[in-house]
Amino acid sequence: MTVGATLRRALGSALLVAVLAGCGATPPQPPPDQAKKLGASTGDISTECGLAYTVTAFPGAHHVELLGLEASATRSAHSLASVYAGNPAWNYQGETVGQIVVDAVAMLRACGLSHAANALERATAHHRS
Repeated sequence: MTVGATLRRALGSALLVAVLAGCGATPPQPPPDQAKKLGASTGDISTECGLAYTVTAFPGAHHVELLGLEASATRSAHSLASVYAGNPAWNYQGETVGQIVVDAVAMLRACGLSHAANALERATAHHRS
């Protein structure tokens, strides 16, 4: 093998290692079961807020529909809080779990599901310093 071929092979291997080292999520990451729970709870909160916006977009009494959405959103908030309790510094899709909780509280308030927002704040407050 020539010196040029050896050099190209070594540089190619080094380049491959450098490229692969830059791939992937930023550590620390939640364990797979917690990541799944995080994805489900945030997806559910988003859906519940979307439904709350839909319900309240039309005139009339919305109390019964909102009660059901509040209950469902509160369950999702508790699920999210349980992941937060594991480690608020875990990174998930570019944000820490702590940042995701702050975003979820804001979203729940904006869509009118304030009881669920309050539940999420209470469930995560004792972990904050």
